[in-house]
Amino acid sequence: MFALFLLVAGTHFAALLSPGPDFFLLIRTSLAKGRRQADGCAWGIALANLLSMLLVLFVLGLLPGEGGWLWRGVQGLGGLYFVWIGAHALASRRDLALPQGDQVLLGSRWRGLRQGVLASSLNPKLPLFYAGLFGVLREATMPGWGLGLAMAWMTLVVLFWDLALVRLLDQPRWRTWLQRRVRWLDRGCGALLLALGVWLLLGA
Repeated sequence: MFALFLLVAGTHFAALLSPGPDFFLLIRTSLAKGRRQADGCAWGIALANLLSMLLVLFVLGLLPGEGGWLWRGVQGLGGLYFVWIGAHALASRRDLALPQGDQVLLGSRWRGLRQGVLASSLNPKLPLFYAGLFGVLREATMPGWGLGLAMAWMTLVVLFWDLALVRLLDQPRWRTWLQRRVRWLDRGCGALLLALGVWLLLGA
């Protein structure tokens, strides 16, 4: 059970490392409005992730037991989604172009919070991603306290990683480090997502 939790937590963190929409939202906010609003944006993104996880757990709780055809269908779709995004990450050859510029101290945390919540909540991939992760945990019949722990862990990881990212991107050397290694980050994320996708498909 603990090994499965580590796999899910590792996949979740790897997906954070691979730059996505939230990453670029933080970049734009930090450069255009300053760290204060970017910090608020990070809190908003974490809150949207928590709300998405609660929604996914609620919907999964409404489904019939693990042996039902509806649950198996959802599990299969989650597995296919993970395999699809994992394969794309492995095949990715993108370069990461980060905008250059100095911060200006404008904006507010509340505006950033609202911006982060809205941007992440409107991302349709977010509930699909968490449906796949919680599908893996439910397939392993993880108890309720374990699901709660996983949800709290992933919310805190999103929050602290995004807050750290805002600060790291102030430093030119960290921007250079990320630009040089974005393909390796994509490949690590892709391998873990493929592993979880195969897990789900075999269970379905």
